[in-house]
Amino acid sequence: MGNHINHVRKIAGIKHVGIGADFDGVNKLPDNLEDVSKYPHLFAELLSDPTWTIEDLKKLAGQNLLRVMRDVEKVRLEMKQQRVPPFEQEVPTSQLVGLTNCSYQFIKSSDDS
Repeated sequence: MGNHINHVRKIAGIKHVGIGADFDGVNKLPDNLEDVSKYPHLFAELLSDPTWTIEDLKKLAGQNLLRVMRDVEKVRLEMKQQRVPPFEQEVPTSQLVGLTNCSYQFIKSSDDS
């Protein structure tokens, strides 16, 4: 159950891995991780792995996300103080063909402009 998380941790590091509770829009779920009720089993499995500490599990469970959100808020404030508007650019769907297995395609209607 924890193989995917362990892989992400190995590649990105413990400060860059986290879990969420939004299971909408996914095409496939890992075995035994169909919903958040399975998280205690996931954490128990990871805790039995000697490479995971309680502090690591806290980061996975939400501390990393909270740190990132605080950093985002700092950047937002700095940009506001410097009067730098946010930059947003949509990637055309045609550029995503074959690069995503997302089951949704969002199409902007004329009312969205």
